[in-house]
Amino acid sequence: MPTVRRDRKHANVNVGFDAPLPDGWLYSNAEESDLRHTELLRELAAGHPLFGMDVDVVAHREGTDDILCRHHADPDRLTVVHLTWRGGPEIAPRFPIIECDGTIHDFYNYERHFGIEC
Repeated sequence: MPTVRRDRKHANVNVGFDAPLPDGWLYSNAEESDLRHTELLRELAAGHPLFGMDVDVVAHREGTDDILCRHHADPDRLTVVHLTWRGGPEIAPRFPIIECDGTIHDFYNYERHFGIEC
């Protein structure tokens, strides 16, 4: 199972992640990050692109189940995942759905598709 590295001296798990977030996105503090990361691990099944990858949840979208994950192996790689809150492994490896995967610029372009200024 993937591990999560945290600097518990800081309430914010986003040490080193200071990119501006689009409207509606909030940086996740340690508690919010842990809650969403635990659910992500519950939902991931073998065959999912994130299965076995070490990521931190650095942000979440207000009013939705979308999370922004930052990869340990490649800190410039971000993935937007739509959690289902099923509480267990998904039955198909395409869930939870990856909405966007790439750099911060890919993330901003994804958000612009919804008319959100970045």
